Amino acid sequence: MRLLKAMQEAERFSPTEQSVIDYMLKNPRDLATLSIREVAERTFTSPAAVFRLCQKLGLKGYNEFKIRFMSEMGRTEGGRIPPVMRRPITDKDAPPDIVRKMAALEIEAIEETKNELDTAQLQRIVERMEAARCIDIYAYDQNYAIAVAAVYNLLQVKQMAVAHSSLNSQISQALISDDSHFAFIISRSGENKRLMRTAKILKERRVPVALLTCAREAPLASMCDEFIYVANTIEYLDCGGMIFSVGVRYYFDVLFGMLLARHYHEIESFYDVFEQNIGRQAERDRLW
Repeated sequence: MRLLKAMQEAERFSPTEQSVIDYMLKNPRDLATLSIREVAERTFTSPAAVFRLCQKLGLKGYNEFKIRFMSEMGRTEGGRIPPVMRRPITDKDAPPDIVRKMAALEIEAIEETKNELDTAQLQRIVERMEAARCIDIYAYDQNYAIAVAAVYNLLQVKQMAVAHSSLNSQISQALISDDSHFAFIISRSGENKRLMRTAKILKERRVPVALLTCAREAPLASMCDEFIYVANTIEYLDCGGMIFSVGVRYYFDVLFGMLLARHYHEIESFYDVFEQNIGRQAERDRLW
């Protein structure tokens, strides 16, 4: 529920904007029939102020906002606004509380990412992956660990894939790539300057790129062919990094599952040969 959560981040908004948001969240059913002028009148603001708020939320205007808002409200239980979990772990939490809260956080991250998935986009990306000579994944730090796991899974479904973490290897790979490659860039902020440099080269080399991020308006989003939203919260102590990692892993797992389903019997045969070779190597190691 990306829009609803953004609307609850009070620190982002001015007092006037917050008053408009408060009205919208308290009167979601009324909003379905109200024009932008009527919302302005009921919140003692102006149509221009409502319009600017919609743009601040990453939407083109009031009509797009209303469609997205009503869609997300329709997916909430009983039409209630889901609470935003703040500071999920504090010094007052006992181990059983932490066990429960971390499970709830991961479930929430997957649900939010799942609700934003576009099936048509997923199919388009899978087809690009199938057609690619190599799938390159560009990431740093914690995201690189996810990239390595994704590469392993992609190899299991017979997709040639490589993960790149150092600046030198990223630039080198980007420079020798062409449109026979397909690339993923993982960036929580969407503002990593080293990844922006890599994305610029990939664009010049006509390599199609999918960006996994939480920031639709970030500079990297405009440099990539596919924008993929992943759940996130801004603050470190809100476990934002963990939430983003869970969402990215879930997205790659979905792509893995789709590739497995599309080539199931072929991959089943491949896996039998793989297991045989692993068994032979284990026997050689035992003898040595």
